[in-house]
Amino acid sequence: MKNLIIIIGTVILGVVIVNTMILGDGDASLKGAAKNVVEKGTKQINEIQIGG
Repeated sequence: MKNLIIIIGTVILGVVIVNTMILGDGDASLKGAAKNVVEKGTKQINEIQIGG
């Protein structure tokens, strides 16, 4: 019974970590960080002057 409680607690903790760090909407999540990187990269590419 004790092992079952430990396993359930570990699964719940894992779900909380995945929801906050990976799937979250803030800048602290991987999703938010990737969005910022793509936006900055796109901005830099658009600012490059080709053949000028």
